[in-house]
Amino acid sequence: MTEDQSEKTEVEEEKEEKRKIRIIEQIDDRLAIQGQAYMKGQLKEALSLAYEIIELAKPEGLKSFIREQEDLIARIKKLLKEREEREKEKIRAEQEKLRLEKIKKLKLELNQLTNEFNEALKVEDFLSTEKVLINAKKLLAELDDEKVKTKWEDFEKQALETKIRKELIESAERLIEESIQLKEKYLFDDLKLRLTGLLKQLKENEIDDYYKEIKAIQSDIINAENSYLKTLEKIEGLVKGVKNHQEEKKLEMAISNCKELIKQAESIKMSELVEDYSKVLIILQEDLKVEELKKLIRKLNDEGLGLLRKGEIGTSLEKFKTIQDTLKQFIS
Repeated sequence: MTEDQSEKTEVEEEKEEKRKIRIIEQIDDRLAIQGQAYMKGQLKEALSLAYEIIELAKPEGLKSFIREQEDLIARIKKLLKEREEREKEKIRAEQEKLRLEKIKKLKLELNQLTNEFNEALKVEDFLSTEKVLINAKKLLAELDDEKVKTKWEDFEKQALETKIRKELIESAERLIEESIQLKEKYLFDDLKLRLTGLLKQLKENEIDDYYKEIKAIQSDIINAENSYLKTLEKIEGLVKGVKNHQEEKKLEMAISNCKELIKQAESIKMSELVEDYSKVLIILQEDLKVEELKKLIRKLNDEGLGLLRKGEIGTSLEKFKTIQDTLKQFIS
């Protein structure tokens, strides 16, 4: 090796030595910063510096630095993971706290609504119970509690049953009152239909007291209808009787049937029939008077003629005078 070459090698070695020293200084600077970051808990910054230090040490073969930083990286990652788990646990705890506070708030509001519901149901204010149920459903949608939901489902069912019961009782009371008028007007078909429908609903909803009362009314209506139909049948027979007796000139029988017909028609308020046969009765009674007059005149006439044949002229004249007076009286 020449002297020039030797000098050149020494210069290069010196340059190389200085370069290594600069790298080590850079590593030392980073180590210093890393140490402060680690002490302050700035683990991500310390981790980032560890990777930088390794990148600087690798080309130079500084194994001790590399091993030291790799160990540090493992420790930092473990610490970061532990820190992350603590943060997650803290977040979970906070979320659970908020959840419990929300549940507590929801349950307090539902308890208030429970009181409002009970008060409204007690006075059968169904508009208010409906409003309470709507508000409760909004809260229940946020509260994941099947037991509480079941409780409010029972409340809703209770409100519906109470409302139906009230409406049925009102319908029963209304029909009890109307049944008197419908019975008096003999509107049995409409009344029976309504009674049957209401009885079914009362039985299904176990409203026993009103069921018994409506059942009794139904029985009374059936009896009243049967009596009404019998009266109609009787009237129909009397109509035929009046007509037949009138045609056969059995006026007394016709009058008797006519009077009975009017009586029966009045009992079921058939005013038109009463009016019609009252006129027929007058005609029959007048016809009967005429027939009775004819009989009386024939009798007096026969008696007068008999007396005349016997020569009892005075007595005979009295008979004929009686005929004259009777006719005048009938005409007047």
